[in-house]
Amino acid sequence: MRIWFLEHEPEAPPGYMADWAAARGHSAEVLTVPSLERWPEPNARGLIVSLGSDCSVHGSPDPWIGEEIEFVRAAHAAGTRLLGICFGGQLLAAAFGGRALRAPSTRVEWREIPTNAPALIPPGPWFRWHEDMFELPPGAELLAGTASEPMAFALDSIVGLQFHPEVGRELATAWVDGGRERLLSQQIDEERLRSEIDRCAPGAQERAFSLFDRIVGRLTGE
Repeated sequence: MRIWFLEHEPEAPPGYMADWAAARGHSAEVLTVPSLERWPEPNARGLIVSLGSDCSVHGSPDPWIGEEIEFVRAAHAAGTRLLGICFGGQLLAAAFGGRALRAPSTRVEWREIPTNAPALIPPGPWFRWHEDMFELPPGAELLAGTASEPMAFALDSIVGLQFHPEVGRELATAWVDGGRERLLSQQIDEERLRSEIDRCAPGAQERAFSLFDRIVGRLTGE
């Protein structure tokens, strides 16, 4: 399978999903979206993965957000499978009739999540860092989370996640180190968060690989 990672900033790379793609023998390419001059031609046998971002689907004026929405719509029409992670999940929800909006509170934690489809989306624990959230597109299935706080959805050949399975200890620690002022301003306990990273990082790659196998299996029907 050919995979295109839509990377919105260098601090939010594909992480474990790039490792998974290499281990499974997939062809992967990272596209730097904000500076992208030409979008790739959609491929019915491919997978597009929209990654995280500090930007807001509903609140940021960056023109590439609207361009990406149009691109994923065209890709879906051409039969390309789509996966969105955090910001990417919000963007896919907004692109297909749902909504991205401000969450009632900022979530920065590494914990288990409630799941309605444990065979597809295990409870984790999964890393989360987001200030926004998504509302499901019409006809979408809620895979994890609750109606008021959805964590994952599926809509035919689309899956959106509100957590970060691509994140391991190194990336999570880098985000905390670089986000101390934001954590403090939002009254998030850095010591508690680092403790969760220490507790949950072991086994994170294995959980991520298993999740990606399951999601791609659903998207491809294999």
